[in-house]
Amino acid sequence: MQAQPVKKTVGGVSFEDRFAHLQEETPEGLAWQWARDVQAREAAEASANFAPVRDRLLQLSDAGGTEVPRKRGSLWFAYAQDGDDQVLRVSEEPFGPGRTIASKRAISEANGGGNVMLAFMEPSPKGRFVALAWGVDGDMLGKWSVYETATGRHVVDTVGIIYSCARPGWLPDESGFWMDGRTADGQHQLRFVPVEDGAAERPEVLLPEHLVAAKHSGLTLQVSPDGRRGVAVTEPHEHVALVHLDLETLEATPFLPEGFDGECDGSWIDGETYVARVNHGVPRGRVLAIPATTSRDMSTWRELVPEGEGFVGFAGAIGGRLYVGDLVDVSLRVRVFDLDGKFVETLPLENPGSSQSMLAERAVRPNDLFVISHTTFTRSSATFVHDPATGKFEQIGEAKHELMGAVAEQRFAVSRDGTRVPYFIVRRVDVDASRPQPTLVYAYGGFNLSQLPSFPATHVPFIESGGIFVQASLRGGGEYGKAWYDGGRLFNKQNTFDDLEAVAQALIADGVSISEKLVFMGGSNGGLLAGAAIVQQPQLWRAVVATVPIFDMLEPLPDTPAVAGVRAIFFEDYGDPSKPDHAASIRSWSPYHNIEDGVTYPAVYQVFGEKDLGCMPFHGRKFTARLDEANAGDRPIHLRVWRDTGHGAQGADNAARWNAEWIAFVMDQIGLTAAGIHT
Repeated sequence: MQAQPVKKTVGGVSFEDRFAHLQEETPEGLAWQWARDVQAREAAEASANFAPVRDRLLQLSDAGGTEVPRKRGSLWFAYAQDGDDQVLRVSEEPFGPGRTIASKRAISEANGGGNVMLAFMEPSPKGRFVALAWGVDGDMLGKWSVYETATGRHVVDTVGIIYSCARPGWLPDESGFWMDGRTADGQHQLRFVPVEDGAAERPEVLLPEHLVAAKHSGLTLQVSPDGRRGVAVTEPHEHVALVHLDLETLEATPFLPEGFDGECDGSWIDGETYVARVNHGVPRGRVLAIPATTSRDMSTWRELVPEGEGFVGFAGAIGGRLYVGDLVDVSLRVRVFDLDGKFVETLPLENPGSSQSMLAERAVRPNDLFVISHTTFTRSSATFVHDPATGKFEQIGEAKHELMGAVAEQRFAVSRDGTRVPYFIVRRVDVDASRPQPTLVYAYGGFNLSQLPSFPATHVPFIESGGIFVQASLRGGGEYGKAWYDGGRLFNKQNTFDDLEAVAQALIADGVSISEKLVFMGGSNGGLLAGAAIVQQPQLWRAVVATVPIFDMLEPLPDTPAVAGVRAIFFEDYGDPSKPDHAASIRSWSPYHNIEDGVTYPAVYQVFGEKDLGCMPFHGRKFTARLDEANAGDRPIHLRVWRDTGHGAQGADNAARWNAEWIAFVMDQIGLTAAGIHT
């Protein structure tokens, strides 16, 4: 692709954009993109590693899942597989056969086709209704659909939203729920969705900028048990109880005092008291009881669980007990207290391990029992339940997969500024640890999301083939609390990239691998990290994989209403490029703008979704063209764009192919043969 240089200025920063024309979807640019896509796909599928890796990933396609069963009233709600269909079932047992309420296939047929993903669910307090979130073809925009439990009748759909950013706030009488939305100019507003026949309409509640800034992605209104008030909590990255809403007068007021800095979220223990994990002034967090009527006066707050050795990841009350989950060096501990903060017990969960169902969302969702999924590096998720009334703790759902003959070990690297950076090494026990081995590093480092010990289903074929899998927890994530998050965002974003470099250098220094056998893989925000690895650390990596990445950070998204919510998310972590101080910082690390001529770059495999709302394929077009122009080496630079796909592949077959392509590519680059191939 021929360069067509354009002089630009963004946020006071001037630069030459050599491939600005690829930012638009011109016939020429798209033809070039699809030609590169064919090259990437054919190169991956030509690998002898592709078919065995794809087949193994298909066997592991049911290893994931973070949505635990929910008990409301006498009923259990759970997602299940029904042949090649995913369904939502209701039963009197946690995983009983029960009745199907909704299914992927039925929703797809009713909405014009497409590959539907069932995401979250939220049953009403007594189980009379259930709301479930779904999207099509990986689109970040979706809907919440409501069904009547007794009949399976489809009751209502919400308007289109970024469904991962908000949950329904059910009223105790189950007549309806509150849902976050936005006005035409981007302000948040709470909308009441009547569900019960004859339920009264309620006015929308506008939340002006001084109450909820437009930069926040979404809100969930947590309604008190008596239905008189609610607390609106931001989601999905930082959880902050910003607004108190009087549900009788619909008056919205600040919930937290002026100057509060940190997270505050939890659950109601009665109609007057909100119990929350709070990290204002205490980086690792503590648990407090907050009176609703005096919530802005911190002198009325009462400490229940003080700050300790672990970062408090979630806290919430169920059935007269308080459940507190914290991370101690990136592994989960769950403790149980009474509502006065008296310690009761620690749940016997295996470590190093974690719960994606709790820690990915950092919330204890409404449930009549404490239900948690738990996973380790060598075992997929199993489901456990604790009865707050009896104290009984039991496993109610078996793990579907184990990584046999493998071990996990935690180590620490030291970053450029002296920060200790944790990472885990997972390998077969029979792999020779005395000499460097093919090694794949995965990391994320952003948006306050923790990368925790969990079953590495996508990477199992790599591990089973004798490769070493490394998972690193970098600054920008949530593993050690607010200071860790702030240490890798905005003006500190470079720390994330330095942390990755430190892990790679430690692996080489310790003899785990060498640069010729070292691969990095990251997705979404981790795709940005992959871009930084390519341009800042080219000498360290034999190959780098970036799935659904963003590379041009000065112009990451168009300024249109359709992507306003995603732009808000980006600006929270990366900064607003229209602001001069932010723009200067972003320019210093934006991958696209830091490609240098005459450098030998690693082999690169990029993967985009054609319809991705947040990580648009133009990033790949511009980045690929600039790498082609600048690269002094001969390692392949591939651009793969999946048609009719959003922020990730949907369906077991597509997901297996999506991952098998890049895994086969990196195996070829580092000389690893997939298990099952006999030579």
